[in-house]
Amino acid sequence: MRGAFAVTFAAVVVLAGCSGFFGDAPETTTPTETASGGVPPTETAAVTETATPSQTPPPTPTATETEPPDGEQQLAPGVTREGIVNPVELMSAHQRELLAAGYEINQTVVSTYNGSVSNRLVVHTTAGPGGEIAYQNGTSSGYDADGNETVTGNAMWLNATAMVTRHVEAGSTTYRVQPRLYPPESLIWYSGLQRDIQFAADDYEVTSVDQRDGVRVVTLEAAIDRVDDDDIDDTTSTLQIDENGVIRDAETEVNYGTGNVYHTDYAVERVGSEPPARPAWLDAVPPSASLEMDVFRFDETSAELVHTHGDAAPAGSIVTVVSNGTLYEATLDEPFRDGTLSLWIDADDTLRMTSERPSSDAARELGPVVTVTVRAPDGGELFSTSLAR
Repeated sequence: MRGAFAVTFAAVVVLAGCSGFFGDAPETTTPTETASGGVPPTETAAVTETATPSQTPPPTPTATETEPPDGEQQLAPGVTREGIVNPVELMSAHQRELLAAGYEINQTVVSTYNGSVSNRLVVHTTAGPGGEIAYQNGTSSGYDADGNETVTGNAMWLNATAMVTRHVEAGSTTYRVQPRLYPPESLIWYSGLQRDIQFAADDYEVTSVDQRDGVRVVTLEAAIDRVDDDDIDDTTSTLQIDENGVIRDAETEVNYGTGNVYHTDYAVERVGSEPPARPAWLDAVPPSASLEMDVFRFDETSAELVHTHGDAAPAGSIVTVVSNGTLYEATLDEPFRDGTLSLWIDADDTLRMTSERPSSDAARELGPVVTVTVRAPDGGELFSTSLAR
């Protein structure tokens, strides 16, 4: 389909979903050896400022080994002349090296349909040693069937205890503050890289062994059946791994056989990075950015709006309910926190917000589908959901 990427930046990710940022859900497969710490992207997430590559790109090849090591000799952790012989050792080494020193990673995902670009996602991630202080940003763009482009931005700032995301779309900027929940290694991996290394390790073959600034770099290539499990190779993958286990570059192309081709490039731009500077946009995060609400109950007469976490919805916030194609609106007279509000329509077609549910004869019947939205006094969206019964 030619729809735009959904960006959630773990997801920054955002980077939730990022959404995270990446086309698929965040990886759940992790090596046996892991570092302790913090959080993923969701997709996330990316901001309107575009990703800025490091000014020190990986060194270029200077020599090819004329007498390659024996098949049994280790070229990199988990890699010999025979290919990837221990994928867990390789993934653990990659994680360990990046988390120990800090890193910068660029990731680009391009989706094409019948040869034309339909979606593009660019994500840049910087993390200091240990991965606790990190910043991830990028942009996603997509085209619909009529050629209209949609550009979405997400950014995610993380420390040891919290993550703050910034989402930019159609001229509107929103923020969210929430606890940091996941370990820092989640920012290192993109959607399919771990899966291909762990479950398609036997498909990789060593195609070259080079010396780059005195460091051995091994190139491996694989043809993989990823899509339909039909014994037909639909995916090509190329890895460049140095002798320390750092996956310097990974390129993957997946052909879904319906005109859709998915190309991913993952590049470690730098190993050894200071913790990223605090982004200036943090100063614009409103007090309500950590607010979380939900609708827990929805029946014929009312919808129950629940404050679940974080800051209060400020007094003056606008609550709207759309039912049967009609929009109803009311204003919060006082801050809303730590409680529930029953939203219902009275006989005068007025949206009421009460602590108790209405009697069946006092409220008009709601439609089978309603949309509930809460906006701050300045118009910024605090919460929105649509639900059916």
